[in-house]
Amino acid sequence: MHYVVLGDHSAEVCPMSNATTKALMLEVGPQIPKIAEKHNVTIVSGPFVSREHTAVIILEAGSGEDIDAFLLESRLPQWNRLHIMPSLPMQEGMKEVGESVTLF
Repeated sequence: MHYVVLGDHSAEVCPMSNATTKALMLEVGPQIPKIAEKHNVTIVSGPFVSREHTAVIILEAGSGEDIDAFLLESRLPQWNRLHIMPSLPMQEGMKEVGESVTLF
C-alpha cells in the first residue's frame, strides 16, 4: 500500500527559524532512509519541502503500523501536523473505478 504523508508546521517551529527544530532536523534528517528501512518502509518519492511550511513524502509499506513506527522514530510528529492518506497507484485506482458499482 502507498501512503501520501503531508506534514505542515507553523513558522515558529520551522527549522529555518527555530534553532531547536533545526538541530533536530539536521541530526535526524540524514538517518531517515535507515529509519525507513528498519520499519519496512520504502520511500517512493520525497520528502519534498516548500516555502509554505509543508512537506510531502510518498511511502510504501505493508501496514499502517509500519508507517506509524517510522514516523514516530523520525520525530516528524514532534514538529509537524501529519496527514496520512492511504493511496493507490493510478493503475490500481482505475481498475477499482472500472469494477465499482456507480451510485447515480
